[in-house]
Amino acid sequence: LTGGLADYILISTPYSRICVVLDLETTGLSPKKDAITEIGGVRFQITDGKLKVLDTFQSFVNPHRGIPYFI
Repeated sequence: LTGGLADYILISTPYSRICVVLDLETTGLSPKKDAITEIGGVRFQITDGKLKVLDTFQSFVNPHRGIPYFI
């Protein structure tokens, strides 16, 4: 994790903290007509400005529909 929010977290956290970041992939951008195809997560600890990955998770999700070619 580098850049943007990761840099802010590393700079502004003077103590140990455990965080989780989730990422969803979908069949499109509409929450009404599109569906989730994949979910991923990273659990990490920040101590004294240093980031340590504790665990990761990734799973495909059946969207029960076709997935567009551009996805």
